[in-house]
Amino acid sequence: MATKAWFLEGYIGDSKVMRRIRLDNFPFRVGRQEGFPFRLDMGGVSRNHAEFIESGDDGLILRDLGSTNGTYVNRQRLTEPAVVHEGDIIHFADQEFRLMALAIQTASDLDRTQIGIDNLPKKLPQGAREFQQMLISGAVGVAFQPIVEADGRIFAFELLGRGAFPGLPSAPYPLFQIAESLELEVPFSDLLRRRAVELAASLDPTGRFFFNIHPREVEQTDRLLANLTELRQRFPTPRLVLEIHEGAITKGPTIHRIRDHLNQLDIGLAYDDFGAGQARLLELTEVPPDYVKFDMALIQGIDHAPETKRHMLKLLQDLLNDLGVQSLAEGVETPEEFEILRALGISLFQGYLFGKPSNTLAIK
Repeated sequence: MATKAWFLEGYIGDSKVMRRIRLDNFPFRVGRQEGFPFRLDMGGVSRNHAEFIESGDDGLILRDLGSTNGTYVNRQRLTEPAVVHEGDIIHFADQEFRLMALAIQTASDLDRTQIGIDNLPKKLPQGAREFQQMLISGAVGVAFQPIVEADGRIFAFELLGRGAFPGLPSAPYPLFQIAESLELEVPFSDLLRRRAVELAASLDPTGRFFFNIHPREVEQTDRLLANLTELRQRFPTPRLVLEIHEGAITKGPTIHRIRDHLNQLDIGLAYDDFGAGQARLLELTEVPPDYVKFDMALIQGIDHAPETKRHMLKLLQDLLNDLGVQSLAEGVETPEEFEILRALGISLFQGYLFGKPSNTLAIK
């Protein structure tokens, strides 16, 4: 006679393989605690997260053990023990599983995986499971936005990461919101960068390309420099420029180290979104970059801005000239803005006036 057994079926962490975990030796506990029959060593899972208890009928009793991020049954957070049945979707924090009841007759039954995975509950980060699958599969793309000189000639392209996974947005901002909620912003940023440079190098092996990093990557300097070294070894010919957000330029020794390493790799350095917050003038003078990108908040509407704003921009431009740093105005949208900025001495320009992000290396 067949024996009925209970299983949890799903992905564990970032594994590419769907797993089945048999529930036995009740009470069956789940959490990060060493020695638990199902140890989920994930950041969002509590040490003592939840437990299953035999109920004596066609289900099990599931009880949350006071976890921080909750236990969910069919998208509803448990506030008291509940009976769970075959087919129920269970989450321990953002780890998703389906409860299975199988009649065990042959060993091969344990090898078959046929049940799909539904969406995460609304109280958890939307798209978390899909996002992890996107990281595993590398399903991201790139858009190119031209950077032009004062005479309109193309100087470079900025590489802008895009998502390319079903059910997720393509724009980077909402994707980084999901990534940050899962503390995966650093590997996501690295994936976007690798894919973007790979595609750019295939289209123009000697082209000049600007690319971004996430501010958190500056905090993990060893990892960042190792990834950049690997990137340069794979793609030795493109003229690359790394952009660091103004807000991440906070520690002189760290920026010195990054600057020196970039010089060894023949990768340029740009300070991005300069002027969006408190301009880092000390770092600008002590560790001059190759480029400074003025934030669009300084640029847009400059043709009808108060004279004091234009004067401030002119003072910054004069400082960059003295340092031998090229300036780049972001977010230029009108001919009037362009004329004022060019008259102030800014040398490079980027914005919808010259081309929107595109999947080709051509101005549109």
